[in-house]
Order: sequence, then C-alpha cells, then structure tokens
Amino acid sequence: MEDHPELMPLLTVSGGAMRGLSFRVGRGVQVIGRAPSADIVLADPHLSRRHATVQATTDGVLLTDLGSTNGTWLNDRRISGSVPLADGDVVRLGRTDLRLYDPGVARTDPVGMSFGAPRRDQRPTLPLPVPAPRQPIESREALPIDAR
Repeated sequence: MEDHPELMPLLTVSGGAMRGLSFRVGRGVQVIGRAPSADIVLADPHLSRRHATVQATTDGVLLTDLGSTNGTWLNDRRISGSVPLADGDVVRLGRTDLRLYDPGVARTDPVGMSFGAPRRDQRPTLPLPVPAPRQPIESREALPIDAR
C-alpha cells in the first residue's frame, strides 16, 4: 500500500477550524495534537499537545487516546486506550471532527465512484430542474411621467 499512497486510509477534517484538510494515515504511529512536533497538527485550543495516535495496521486503522484532558470520541462515544476504526467513522478531538475514509474497504470513494456491484438502495442521478426563462416586466413607457 505504501507504493500507492492513494490507497492509504485518509482522515479528513469534517468539522472545525481546519475543515476540508486531509491527512494520510501511514503504517507508523502518528501523533495527533496541537503541538508543532505532532505528526498531524490541528489548530484547536481544545486539543492536548499530544492528544491521540493513529496508525494503519494490517487489520485496519487503530486510534489510541493518549490520556487527553478533553478526551477522544469515536462516533459520539468517549474512548480509552486503543480502538479500531471503520470506514466512515467520525473521530472528535476537542472541537475538531475527523472522518475516516479507507479505500481498502470503502464501497464508494469521496466523489461517489462505486467499487464492486451496484447497491439496490442507490438512486440514479437526475438532472436539476432548469427554471423557465423570465418574462419581461411590462414596459414603464406606457405610464405617465407622474406615475413613475
């Protein structure tokens, strides 16, 4: 997988000041925190300097809380120690939400391309309705000058 970084799991900031930024999760342990020395630096004053770690393993992605003051939350449940992450999980650290995308197990990629057989609950994409052209407003030339 390291030969193809696009296949490595991805943490994307889905809520908070850094919304939209993404970080690849590698095989080595990566520290998440607000300290400049952290591997994944998040500008959130509610984070500990060394808040949590994340690591891609052969069994998936592993998240570990490092005894942070405000805690590490997985899908709205506070965790302690290490827990495995699944594609689509939301990790909350301080006031920052991170969503995991794991292309190794995901059925869709971030832009909606499907992998594998189509799902039965998938709806076809329909074009948006186009509004009818606007009709011109009656000419004001017919009104007397005093009425304008």
